[in-house]
Amino acid sequence: MSDTANRLGIGLRFPLVTPQGFGWIAGVDAVDQAVRAVLLTEPGERIGRPAFGAGLRRFLFRPNSLETRAEIRKNVEEALPRDETRIKLQDVQVVADAREPTLVRIAIRYQVPPDPGPRSLVYPFYLDARGA
Repeated sequence: MSDTANRLGIGLRFPLVTPQGFGWIAGVDAVDQAVRAVLLTEPGERIGRPAFGAGLRRFLFRPNSLETRAEIRKNVEEALPRDETRIKLQDVQVVADAREPTLVRIAIRYQVPPDPGPRSLVYPFYLDARGA
């Protein structure tokens, strides 16, 4: 196992069952997966960590307004540094999609020290039932 994998950890790859079967994920890829896990988790879902997660589902059926997008951004900016301490959060942008009125794109830029370059994730979140 590489030094990076040792430092950043190893875990099960999600989804658990793929055409290749069960698998492991390590290093920076494990951190990327953990960032998505924070976005997908509601507070209270994780045993032993009741505050874990960004809680995005609370925004379902809210209007795609500047206020809603600002609240989503605030939740993500608070959750990621708290719940995924292996990253240095650099920026979070939440923008409305021009063609789909119920879609917001959550653009996250972060660094995984000592990796020199920034990493990014654009997470599509639907404010209607597709996001549930």
